Amino acid sequence: MSGSIDVNLYIKEKKISVTYIVTAVMIIAVLAIVAVLVIFPGRGVLTVSQCRKFLTDNRYIIHAGGFIEDDGEILSYTNTRESVRNCYDTGNRISEFDLMITVDDRIVCAHDDEEEGINWAYKVNGAGTPKCPPTCEAFINARYDDRLSTMSFDDLAAFMDDHPDFYVVTDVKDDNEQVCRLIKSSHPELMNNLIIQIYHEDEYDRIRDLGFNNIIYTLYRATDEELTPDALREFTKRTKLSGVTFWTDFPTSYVESFEVLKSCGIPLFVHTVNDKESMKSYIDMGITGVYTDVVNKEEQYY
Repeated sequence: MSGSIDVNLYIKEKKISVTYIVTAVMIIAVLAIVAVLVIFPGRGVLTVSQCRKFLTDNRYIIHAGGFIEDDGEILSYTNTRESVRNCYDTGNRISEFDLMITVDDRIVCAHDDEEEGINWAYKVNGAGTPKCPPTCEAFINARYDDRLSTMSFDDLAAFMDDHPDFYVVTDVKDDNEQVCRLIKSSHPELMNNLIIQIYHEDEYDRIRDLGFNNIIYTLYRATDEELTPDALREFTKRTKLSGVTFWTDFPTSYVESFEVLKSCGIPLFVHTVNDKESMKSYIDMGITGVYTDVVNKEEQYY
């Protein structure tokens, strides 16, 4: 053709256009990428709709790792290494964990001790006080109730690395955004396996901007204004929440607000419910599932 150069290769006495070869290579490359994604899918749930389905299918979010037996005594609220293993081994695939920041800016799994006001972390003796946070090392060297192994977020992350089908809901009473920044910096590969719990509307955009797609809105710290039907309707409409959770009296104390949430198409959870009949009654009300300490599947309502 005039004004152009036709470059051809001769293979086995047949002319094959370079253009055809390039096209074939591109097709093969695309197919190879698709094959890799199928065989080795990305970690975690990648979209809000996937996260909503995951929450709906699982129904139960285990609270702080759930009940665990030690020397014949049933313990709860432990956030320990024993609890996460027990939670997973009993067939549960999602648990909430309380997270706090040590004095050396490390994340550990623990609840504050504001009720008793003795230790920095609930039932973790000898690792700081409410006014004097411990180092991460001091916390890890202590034990929950002098018997169970305390757990850093790095420990939890290692467990999640070994169990990619396990998901964690975060519960951070203070410095929620800072905890998320530290997680993003230290364990970005786990971001899709985390569901970040927020406590007020203004946290949503900041957490999303950090790259966390899966967000659940808990209402127990919400202001009276945030709990109004109009506020909840507007907030759930303009955002892409993975879920909303509330305390046990909310459906009867905020009837109109509860009805608004039921109509928004987002998974709804109630906390904390440990009785099977109560689980049934809440699910019969149209609530998707519950936060619970109960890890035994036979004691959960299905």
